Amino acid sequence: MVPWTVEVDRIDWQAYACRCGERGHVGEDLRRIISARSAAETGGATLEGHVEDEVMIAPVAVPATGVIMAALQEDLWAETRGELMLVLWRVVLGAVDEREKAEIHDRVRDGLWILYREAARGDTESALEILEHVEHDRARLAHFRAAAAPRLKKHMGRPGA
Repeated sequence: MVPWTVEVDRIDWQAYACRCGERGHVGEDLRRIISARSAAETGGATLEGHVEDEVMIAPVAVPATGVIMAALQEDLWAETRGELMLVLWRVVLGAVDEREKAEIHDRVRDGLWILYREAARGDTESALEILEHVEHDRARLAHFRAAAAPRLKKHMGRPGA
């Protein structure tokens, strides 16, 4: 049993509207993306344009956020981790409806240490930016940000970083 599969299976995906206008497919898309170890294994599944579309988020973003946080605990294919972090970043920063925003932020806070681990080992900049929006302990975040500063400088010098 893998925690993210339990999370994806417990949700009635038909109950949530998607940015594409359909319902029900986001759970299966998440399953494909998270399980993938290559582009071929994703079967073309993407969350962009479904959970979010760079302008707005869909109601399905709330349960998808819980699945994403559960999945980020796992050893994922690098492309999958990157896509999940990008979607999470867009959802956290893009939520404008106060109720939806509160639900998304609560789900992210449930896995707060996952983001701190990501900031220490993975996508430091995105993880810290997400934490800026959800972390209540501002002193902890400031201390962690200072500790991560050398990592940020190191990655800022790379092309595409």
